[in-house]
Amino acid sequence: FFLFLIFTFLLSKNFSYDKKRTILFYAFGKKVFFYNAKRKDLRILPVEITANSGIKSVFYFKNKLYLATKDGVEIWDVSDLYHPFRITSFFEKYPNDIKVINSFLFLATEKDGLKIYEIEDINFPKKIAEIATLGTPMNIFILKNFLYLADKEGGLRIIDIKDIYNPREVGYYEEVTPILDVYGENNLVYLACGRKGLAILDTKLKSYPEEIIQYSSEGYTTTLFFFKPYLYLANNEGGLRIIDIRKPYSPKEIYYDDEYEVKDVFVNFPYAYLATEDGLKVIKVGEKREFLSFLTDLFYLFILLIIIFYLFYRINKIIKEWKEKKVFR
Repeated sequence: FFLFLIFTFLLSKNFSYDKKRTILFYAFGKKVFFYNAKRKDLRILPVEITANSGIKSVFYFKNKLYLATKDGVEIWDVSDLYHPFRITSFFEKYPNDIKVINSFLFLATEKDGLKIYEIEDINFPKKIAEIATLGTPMNIFILKNFLYLADKEGGLRIIDIKDIYNPREVGYYEEVTPILDVYGENNLVYLACGRKGLAILDTKLKSYPEEIIQYSSEGYTTTLFFFKPYLYLANNEGGLRIIDIRKPYSPKEIYYDDEYEVKDVFVNFPYAYLATEDGLKVIKVGEKREFLSFLTDLFYLFILLIIIFYLFYRINKIIKEWKEKKVFR
């Protein structure tokens, strides 16, 4: 059996998004709150889910919410937003992240590495594969036939899941640790690296991912969110940082907001939703982001004009002096 995947959903651990119904799911403590993301005031729906224990990660897929909790996995039916109900749950040690594609559930567990379940019968999930890792699996990103696993002190692990029943590690990156979160697009992979900020890799050759650049950023980068062409970094005490990555070899910060200690971030432009110690905070980033980007470009243009003017002045002065010397001769 072969699995062909293209998985580029907008991902985050505390957040998940139902694009069709414009519903934002936000996990905080043991609860999941439902928000109408179409409204500017982000009105909360009069309904919530309460899990059996603290929620580590939430993921929405086809009218179901999948929760990785401290005690395992819970699966909820949210086809009727006002009447959600728990379908099933099962015990699993220390899950950190959860993702679902079609009839397969991927779980990053703190002690036992990556686990894959078949959930064709949603009431009876069946474990079909697992891979032990050197570190602590924190986050999962799946792109086409490859799973990228942020393995904290174990670095980045690249796993071929084309044969879903026989996954195998085909590459890794350990030059920078810890690796706390991962996102990929085409052959570029972006890593959240704690105090070391952001790392960008070229993974065209999966067996030998090549580091393009390390980009340090204020704070402790735990999660990142991609909304083209920008990366949004949740930097804890460093707040929210927005990085322009249109030129991967020279990323630049174009905006920051350090009013809150940001643990996670989700973006539905022009709003950024921030998971903080005090709950959900919402800020508008569109106008500020574009304005600051414009100011940055204007500044560089100003510097360039000064250099051109100075060179023009010096060249004219040299020519004038040369002519004066020629006349005296």
